[in-house]
Amino acid sequence: MSKKKIVSIVLVGVVILGAIGFIKIRGKSSSKEISVKTSTASKGDVKAFLSTTAVIKSKNSKEYFGAQLKITKVNVKVGDSVKKGDLLVKYDGSDITNSIKQAEIQYNNAVLQKQDLVNQKNEAEKKASDADKQIKDLEKELEVTKDPVRAQQLQTQISQLKTSKGSMPGISGEKIKQAENQVSLAKVGLDSAKQKQNSNKDAIYADFDGVVTQVNVSEGAVGNMAQPAIVLQDISDLKAVVSVGKFDSPKLKVGQDAFISANGEKYNGKISFIDPVAKKSSIPGAAGDTTLNADIDIANKGVNLKVDFDADVEILLGEKNAVLQVPAESIKSDKNGNTSVFVVENGKAKEKKVEIGLQSDLNVEIISGLTEGEKVILNPSASLKNDVSVKEDTGEVSK
Repeated sequence: MSKKKIVSIVLVGVVILGAIGFIKIRGKSSSKEISVKTSTASKGDVKAFLSTTAVIKSKNSKEYFGAQLKITKVNVKVGDSVKKGDLLVKYDGSDITNSIKQAEIQYNNAVLQKQDLVNQKNEAEKKASDADKQIKDLEKELEVTKDPVRAQQLQTQISQLKTSKGSMPGISGEKIKQAENQVSLAKVGLDSAKQKQNSNKDAIYADFDGVVTQVNVSEGAVGNMAQPAIVLQDISDLKAVVSVGKFDSPKLKVGQDAFISANGEKYNGKISFIDPVAKKSSIPGAAGDTTLNADIDIANKGVNLKVDFDADVEILLGEKNAVLQVPAESIKSDKNGNTSVFVVENGKAKEKKVEIGLQSDLNVEIISGLTEGEKVILNPSASLKNDVSVKEDTGEVSK
């Protein structure tokens, strides 16, 4: 074989080996690329919502606690519609009326007895005063009289007056004080009877138009002060009551829009009231949790919206239009609260610090750190670092 052929064969081999090495190196380099999903930073609207649940309640509801008296008439049943002023329950108030009459008699008698003692005391004091005056006058006459017979008469009269004065019945101050105490006790008894009458009304009347939702009394029984006799609610004017925890409570403001979903229907509302204090939860399994209640007025009514039904609620916390936004799943946060995203630049991942604004469940407003059109990496893994080669996953199946 000639030298030229040998050289040609060697050169061809070198070229082939080089090509094979290039392919292997390229294949190895390609195998280091990380496949990523991306999204483009773009302008759009961001709405932040607080998702929670609510309980439907009447805006006008009242529990009526009746008297501890015998019930003579229950004029309503659950589900009855009533008008303001309608009779709901009637009690037998005759016992209380009789008690007041007896107390009035005892009080009047005590007053009369006291006054009688006072009159007796005044009369006795007047008689004693009159006797003293007569004795004094007679003693003066006795001093100047010269007639022995007249003097004897005067002495007899003076002695009789003194004897009469000494035998007069006396009314001591202690007796008057005892009489005054009896008047005071009788007054307490009378006031107590009247107070019992005031706190035990002999009838319950509706304070507003509504529907009876509870009846806890029956005719012939004695009223129980421990539970409401009647519960009346205006079911035509409803509200949704939400309970939120301490982390969500600062987000609520009176006037915020709310969107309520119940039984497949949608309702609009606004927060009308926020409780000034939080309360311990009474929900089983959540004992010890503290929540804050807020009322949402419901604008549009619906026949399928019932008191005590649960409802899903979306409260609009904030809204911004035509702002730069990226998917929420592209945002990374560190323990210090710093936020960043990874973007794709020339086939490599580049981390950029960003300042974020309003956040929704899906999108986040970008205040600074990104420009419109940049591609951000979604759900960046912990292994993703700066300058790592990446390949955008188009969703196509590789062949």
